[in-house]
Amino acid sequence: MKKLLIAVLMLTSMVSCTKSFKINVNLENSTGKTVYLQQYDGTTLNNIDSVVAKDNMAVFKVKQSQNMDAYNIMIKGWRRSLTVFADNQDVTITGDYQKYNGINVSASETQEKLNNFTKKVDKIEDEQEIYYFVMDFAKQNIDNPVSAYALYRYKWAFSLEDLERLDEAMPQDMQSAYKNLLSEYINALRRTLPGNKFIDFTQKDVNGNDFTMSNMMGSAKIIILDFWASWCPDCRKENPNLVAIYKEFKDKGLDIVSVSLDTDAEAWKKAIADDNLIWKNHVSDLKGWKNVVAEQYTISFIPQNLILDGNGLILEKNLPFEKMRELISSYLK
Repeated sequence: MKKLLIAVLMLTSMVSCTKSFKINVNLENSTGKTVYLQQYDGTTLNNIDSVVAKDNMAVFKVKQSQNMDAYNIMIKGWRRSLTVFADNQDVTITGDYQKYNGINVSASETQEKLNNFTKKVDKIEDEQEIYYFVMDFAKQNIDNPVSAYALYRYKWAFSLEDLERLDEAMPQDMQSAYKNLLSEYINALRRTLPGNKFIDFTQKDVNGNDFTMSNMMGSAKIIILDFWASWCPDCRKENPNLVAIYKEFKDKGLDIVSVSLDTDAEAWKKAIADDNLIWKNHVSDLKGWKNVVAEQYTISFIPQNLILDGNGLILEKNLPFEKMRELISSYLK
């Protein structure tokens, strides 16, 4: 009996020593919604718990860990999950489920850094200013996983060389899924540098037929692989330039393949007609930013373009239209 009592006391002591913290989600209009607690495993975001909100409340009890990486909160209807750096401390999330940008996260010192960063960067409209602001933030917090998050979130603002340099400056043993994602993104960017061969793909065209990129090889002397979408204002502004280049060089060996990051087939087809995109090769899987081809080519912003020779060798990437015209003109002489 005495031994049994000692064993029970030891077990009770072990349980009581298991420390935890709470993530309290208190969002208006969330009653009945399933709230997911997520965390990256390497580079894959997994659901690790879920709670149906009652009276606009959902509470997660999480074991403390030496891993100080971010958690994510996701509710169906949001475009992206909410990133939370708990640092083994209680978290309170308040606001309105329907107003994602107004949600407030109160948590650790790291989260406070992220909150301040987000408030400031959201007010910056100029892309060059975003670049300098994020660069400075990343350098100041280079030993903290929040720097990897900021760089990955705004990776589109940086050159490959910048990302390589900052990635090397971070502690190589940093426990950060965003650092893993950043390293993976850097490796993917390297695969589409000039001098590499194109990445083959098959996707449906506007008529629902399969289009395979490799079938283009040998049929044109030079190919523009264009990434765009009907909902992208910058893409629509640049389309007249693309049309002008096509009309000028189509009879000399130029062709264009346009990959759309649309989700609405009718909007996509209407934009093709409205912008007079007269080349025949328009493809999309209608998955938006999750377009498989865009992921293969590491497209994190649009518009983007790659220029290929007739054998599929990447000649240049993201050239301004005047430079693009010069290259095509010299190549097709």
